[in-house]
Amino acid sequence: MRAHPEAQIGLASLRPLVLALWTLGAAGFAPPRASADDPDRLGRPGGPRIEGKLRFDPEAGFRFETAGEPGSPAQAQPVGPGGVVEFAPGPAAPAEIPPLFQVGLGESGRISGALGAVTEDSVTLAVPWRPEAVSIRRPGAQWVVQRLGEARILAEGFDALDASAWNVEGKPLVVVENGESALRLPAGGASIARRFDEPLEAGRVELTFRDDGAIRPDRRWTLELTFRAPGGPASLRVLLGWSEESLAVETPQGPSLAVQRLVRTDAWRRLTVRFGDDRTEVSVDGKDLAHGRGPAGPLESIRIATAGETDDDGPGGDVGAIQVARFARVPSSLEIDPTQDEARLVIGDQFFGAIRRGDRDRVSMLVDDRPIELDWGHLAGLYFRRAPAPGAPVAGALARVEWRAGGDDPDAPPDFAEGAVAALSDAALTLETPYAGSLAIPRDRLVRLLVLEPGLRLVLDPCSHHLGDEVSTTPPLLDPPSPEGGVLERPFEVPADAIDSGPAFAVLDVVGVVGEATGLPFSDYIRRGQLKTYLAINGRRVDYLNRHISGLNEAPERIRLPIPADALRPGANVLRIEQTGIEGNPDWYDDLGILGVAVEFSPAPARP
Repeated sequence: MRAHPEAQIGLASLRPLVLALWTLGAAGFAPPRASADDPDRLGRPGGPRIEGKLRFDPEAGFRFETAGEPGSPAQAQPVGPGGVVEFAPGPAAPAEIPPLFQVGLGESGRISGALGAVTEDSVTLAVPWRPEAVSIRRPGAQWVVQRLGEARILAEGFDALDASAWNVEGKPLVVVENGESALRLPAGGASIARRFDEPLEAGRVELTFRDDGAIRPDRRWTLELTFRAPGGPASLRVLLGWSEESLAVETPQGPSLAVQRLVRTDAWRRLTVRFGDDRTEVSVDGKDLAHGRGPAGPLESIRIATAGETDDDGPGGDVGAIQVARFARVPSSLEIDPTQDEARLVIGDQFFGAIRRGDRDRVSMLVDDRPIELDWGHLAGLYFRRAPAPGAPVAGALARVEWRAGGDDPDAPPDFAEGAVAALSDAALTLETPYAGSLAIPRDRLVRLLVLEPGLRLVLDPCSHHLGDEVSTTPPLLDPPSPEGGVLERPFEVPADAIDSGPAFAVLDVVGVVGEATGLPFSDYIRRGQLKTYLAINGRRVDYLNRHISGLNEAPERIRLPIPADALRPGANVLRIEQTGIEGNPDWYDDLGILGVAVEFSPAPARP
C-alpha cells in the first residue's frame, strides 16, 4: 500500500512480526498454569481445535496424538504447514522476576534474559530456562532493549555479596540450594541497604524471597523503601515475616495504603512495588497486597532486614534476587539511521556511532571517533547497524516456537524464534536457529508452535528495509522512515545438493505492498503493468510481489515466491528486489517494507 499522500490508509512496520497465519491464538497470550496432565490443543485453518499431545519424529515430522476409544490405542494425525499447537501449561515454577532485557532477531525472534555481554560479534544473555547463556550473533541480533519505558538501576542475583555496593550489618551469607544462590539474613538480626546515586521519581522494585509460612511472634523480616518526602524521610515497609500469618504493609509517616490480606505460604514468592507521583502498588505473585497514594517524593534507598530474638536455629530470611528499575516516558519521535549503531536514552536522546562492547552495567561506543560510556540506568536500548549477514542454514521441520520468558507476567508477550525443530520430548523442544544456535526449551515453558513449510531455510537478511521514494510520515510508519530507493540486492550461496532437492522459493516478510486484486488501492496500476515490485534471480525477473498480496497488507505478511529450477545455480547467486514506477514518472515507486529475506528449498514431492 502506498505511503504517498494520495493513499487513504497508512503503513505498518511492526516489531515483532505477527504472521498472517497466526490467527488461531493471540501472540501475546500467556495461558494460566495448570497440571501437567492437561492436553495440548491443535488448531488447523478451517477446522475445530483438537485436544491431545504433540509428538515429533525427525522422519515423520509433527504428529498430534489423541486418545482413542477406551481400550484402543491412541490415534495420531500429521500436522502440516499452518497448523498451530497451543501447549498445556506446566506445573507452577518457583517465583521469577521477569527478565529485564530483550534481544530482537529481526522479525523472526525475540529472546529475553539478563544481559551478559555485548561485543562486536555477538550479544550474550543469561536465560532462566537453561544453565548456559544464549549467544546471538550480530547482526542477527538487531536490538537490545529494556522493558518499554524502564531503565535498569539494579539487578542483583546474589551469587556473591558485594560489600562495596551494599551497606551490610550483621552476618548475611550466600547459600546455594539446588544449584541456585540466595542471600540469607540470619533471623536474629542482619541487614543490607543500598542508597541510589540518583533518587528515583517513579519506578519498580522486585525481589524474590523464601517464606516458610511459620509464625514467630518475636521476629520481623522487612523490605523498607525510603522516600525523600517534603517533611523528611518517609518509609514504605513490607513485612515479609514472621510475626503474623499474613503479609503486611506499613507507612509510618503516612499516608495509609489500602491493604488486602494475603496469607503467607511455604514457597518462594515474588514481591513487586510500583511507585510514582500519585500511586503506589504492592503485589505478591501478581496478587494485590496494597495500593493507594504512597509516600511523596523520590525513592532514595532500599533496605532488607531481619530482627528479633533467636533462641533456636530457625531459618533466616532468604532473598533470591532483587531488581530495581526507573520509569521514563517513551519519546514521541526519533531519528533512525540504519547505517550506524544507535544508543537510545530513556529521555529520548540518541547517540550514533559504533558500539564496541557492553555488559549488564554499561555500554562503550565510539561517537564521532570519540569513546563514550553509557550506564544502563539511562539507556532504553541499543539498535545495531543494519548490515546483512546470512544466518546458519537450518533444515528439516521448520516452525515458529513461542515460550514463556519468565515471571508469569500475564501482560508480557512470550519469547519466540523460528528454526528447525530437531527434537521434542516430554521434557524439552530443541530448535536449531539461524543466529542463536541450538535452543533446548523446557516443554513446560512452551506456549505455542506454528508449523511452517518444511525444508532448507537460508536467511539472507534479517533486517527491515523501506523501498520506495518518499519519507514515511503518517502512522503507522515504515522502518526506517527514509526510503532506501527502489532496489534491494542480496548475494547468497546455494549448496550443490539443494538444487535438486525440491522446489525453491524466495520467502519475504512484507508490509504495505500494493495488491493486484480488483478493488484494492492502486491495483489498476498493477494490472496495467506499472508500480510493480519484481523478484529477480541472477538478473532474471521470475515473479512480482504484488500478485501474492490479496488484501491491504496493512500488517506484515509472509509471502513465498516460487523460483524456477533453472534460475538457480550451485554456489554464488544474487537475489534482487526491484521496483518500477508509473507511465510518465518512472521514479514514483510503491513505498513498502521488506522485513526479512530468505530462500527456502522444500522437499521434493513424494512419487506415487
